[in-house]
Amino acid sequence: MLIRTFLITVLLYNWISADTICRSDSAKGICYARAREIILSQNPGIKSADTEIEAAKEGASQAGLMPNPAAGIALDKFGANEIEFSVEQTIELGGKRSLRKESAEKEIDAAINAGKISRLELETEIIHRFIPIITARKKLDLLDSIIGLAESTREQIKRRIEVGASRETDLIRSEIDLEKLQLERNELLREEKNARIKFSALGGNSNASLLNVNGKIVDDTEIPPLDVIRNHLQENLSLKEVDIEEQQLQVQQRQLGAEVVPDLNISAGYLRDNEESSNSPIIGLSMSIPIFNQNKYARKQVQLKSSALQKKRQNMFQLMDADVQDIHSRLVLIDNQINTLLSSTIPKSEKVYMMMQEYYSAGNTDYLDLSQTQTDLLRLTMELYDFQAERAQKLAELMQLSNMPIEIVK
Repeated sequence: MLIRTFLITVLLYNWISADTICRSDSAKGICYARAREIILSQNPGIKSADTEIEAAKEGASQAGLMPNPAAGIALDKFGANEIEFSVEQTIELGGKRSLRKESAEKEIDAAINAGKISRLELETEIIHRFIPIITARKKLDLLDSIIGLAESTREQIKRRIEVGASRETDLIRSEIDLEKLQLERNELLREEKNARIKFSALGGNSNASLLNVNGKIVDDTEIPPLDVIRNHLQENLSLKEVDIEEQQLQVQQRQLGAEVVPDLNISAGYLRDNEESSNSPIIGLSMSIPIFNQNKYARKQVQLKSSALQKKRQNMFQLMDADVQDIHSRLVLIDNQINTLLSSTIPKSEKVYMMMQEYYSAGNTDYLDLSQTQTDLLRLTMELYDFQAERAQKLAELMQLSNMPIEIVK
């Protein structure tokens, strides 16, 4: 009966859906989905990124405007002899205004991509900080079951001592084991508390409800195939950031070429000659002559920057590709370890523990053997939880690298 109670308690957490957890604990805290919404809506980094996008849009509107006209007046002897008034307008040639606007629109693209990077980084950090909470809670549930079993065993030992079937040393050893379990439980409580504080910090200091977030790790999410991940790697937002920077350099290169084309300055006005009592219209045209400066070196500088940027992107992709392959191979290994634990190692350990319970009750083994089998089962189950946590963390890393939607927690 004890072993059945233990097994049900250990496995129950993995059977409960996230929705059930949210409903059952709604009075004490909030579910993961709601906590995520709160963090994303309140995080200063996300708000800052949104503001940067709005600023870039305003800059694009400004870039599309024409130059202001200029007006001037000249007085000869304070107007006693002549009065001259003129208005001048610069006409930009070579497509300068359209290129300036295109460059500003690339700034919008860069700001939007930076916002996506900030959001993805925050999404990943939310998952990273949530996993230790769930892992600590699962271990605490396991320890509570083990402690309950150990307390029942201690009471059984007391009864056996009374009838002379056990020794006093068995009782002392059982109490030592209980003390160790309680100390381990206290340490896990501390870990869970710290993990919850770190998680709630993502939403600022105004949301105490984030301290009581509930949810679960999605253990049945399949590992995406390696070739699919590598194809999605081209969608990496950091690589896209480099691509946008490259596009900005291309626009800058065309801008430098357009700047060689001189702008046309048109002026018009009138001249009043007071001595002759005459009025004369004035029309003027002027432009610079690009003899000494044709942006030759500036354009060469942009070309070199573009070449360096391409090499930088190539290196980034190669490093990311290596990281993806390493993470994927680790995930495959973790899955093999989890499957071995679930299908073979833990069931065998449970069988041994059940047999040792029967042997001890029959007086065919001592408490040390029973305690050791209990400890072995505890450690194996905790090892399973650690593997599940590492698996979720690695999937989060893959999600950030490939920008693929992966259900990791809920």
